[in-house]
Amino acid sequence: MRSALLPVIVGAVIVTLLQIALAPNIALFSAMPNFMVVYVLIVAMVRPGASLYVLAFVLGLLYDLFGYGPVGAMPFLLILLSFIVSRAFALLNNDTVFVPLALFVAADFLLELLYAAFLLGLGMADSVVDALIYRALPCALYSTVAGLVLYPIARHFLATEVISDVHTATPRFR
Repeated sequence: MRSALLPVIVGAVIVTLLQIALAPNIALFSAMPNFMVVYVLIVAMVRPGASLYVLAFVLGLLYDLFGYGPVGAMPFLLILLSFIVSRAFALLNNDTVFVPLALFVAADFLLELLYAAFLLGLGMADSVVDALIYRALPCALYSTVAGLVLYPIARHFLATEVISDVHTATPRFR
């Protein structure tokens, strides 16, 4: 069990280091990619399970504690959206590239919009235009580009063993 979670934990450490060291240095105007959100959404599609919610909570809390926003908002949103994405991926997966990428883009935009609503509600944003146009939309686009690049890489390293013969995976009744 521990060896199965090792790639996920190593990925989380790498993503945390990327968020601390790389993200502020590649920011465009006020838009900065959120590698932690990207990683949690990708893990929600590639490796759904109980450890996903612990990962979402820890990475969301670290994101908030690094000073990017109100403490508690990102863990709540990451747990909520990782649940939605993992369930939607289980229902819609048809072994194409379009489904996970479309789910990722939709979830990323929804997360950034809800995070902007948190910022507005807590008085950390000046106006609706400031929260949506100058923060949510550019950050979502930037994170989406990062997710489109990182999804195939993460899928390669985090994918679990797939049973190729469908008939051996189902019980046989005679």
